[in-house]
Amino acid sequence: MDLYNIWLAMTLGTMVANGGEIVKSGITPQELYENRKSWHNYDCFNARQMAMALEVPLEAAHKVWQLHCENGINSVNYTDSDYPQCFFDIPDAPLVLFYKGDITKLENPHRVSVVGSRHPDRDGVKICEDICTALAQNGITLISGLAQGMDSIAHICALNENADTVAFIGTSVDRYYPAANRKLQQEIEQKGCVVSEYYMTQPLYNSTFLERNRLIAAAGEALCVVQAKAKSGTLSTAKRAQEYSKQLFSVPGSILNPMHDGTNRLIQDGAYPLLSASDVLVHFGLEEASKPKRVKKPKLSEIEQKIYDCMGRQTMSTNQLFAQTKIPMVQLKALLTKMEMDGVITSKSPGVYCIK
Repeated sequence: MDLYNIWLAMTLGTMVANGGEIVKSGITPQELYENRKSWHNYDCFNARQMAMALEVPLEAAHKVWQLHCENGINSVNYTDSDYPQCFFDIPDAPLVLFYKGDITKLENPHRVSVVGSRHPDRDGVKICEDICTALAQNGITLISGLAQGMDSIAHICALNENADTVAFIGTSVDRYYPAANRKLQQEIEQKGCVVSEYYMTQPLYNSTFLERNRLIAAAGEALCVVQAKAKSGTLSTAKRAQEYSKQLFSVPGSILNPMHDGTNRLIQDGAYPLLSASDVLVHFGLEEASKPKRVKKPKLSEIEQKIYDCMGRQTMSTNQLFAQTKIPMVQLKALLTKMEMDGVITSKSPGVYCIK
């Protein structure tokens, strides 16, 4: 089947606009090849795609298939049982995915995609580490793009906690980009999965990584953006997540720091402010939302209740309370001191009180 997967990928390319329609057709790549002269009988192909089906020889796919065999690269298409379910409902669904590792890592219902700056500042690194470590410890599969910065941090945190992680890359699986992540990519291949839409020898172009971003957005049940400038490729992933109706989390930051311009804007546009991993865990039902603690009010004596009722929601001085309650001043001051110590009232300034 891998041979026909490669042929289909060579024929239709990546980020196919009508990919979702083809996925839902259920026609296998082998059937498409064998009936390539009759694509006009299917409702899901356009004229250009019908022409391409007649132009790509199976021999070309066979050469690439041999390279994949030599490099241990597997493939999966939309009719296979292990094709990731997360891609079925997106309009530009990938028809074929090439990978090394265990593609079933994407079957965990608790999956979070993490993206952010390739050059985060010190605070951004610490925030990303804390959030990703906590998510990994709670059984979340962490998904990212194996780029420098936040992507790498997310993958490393998952590996450190023996949690699942999946990397979607913008090159064929045999390549290491950036080169500095070669060892990390190899470790993910062994313990997680490295996935790509691109077959070996496929020409790459400027938009390759932007195409890849939609897969990162679609693969997670939620997307966390840790740091992003106003103009950032990270924001394209966030936009896709919103289009795919994913829960979008964004870490807020100082309006004076340009590293937070993009994340703050996402919050302004409706993203959920991400203050800790708990926010994400609550979304998955893995942790209960924290409830405001109720301060148990001490039982008041009859005379204390009189002071309390008199004060209401107002701020009142000792003299005002004396005038209204007629409680002797010495006794009133003692009662106010006791009520303040009990946490019932608070002093705004010397001799001026309000209910706490």
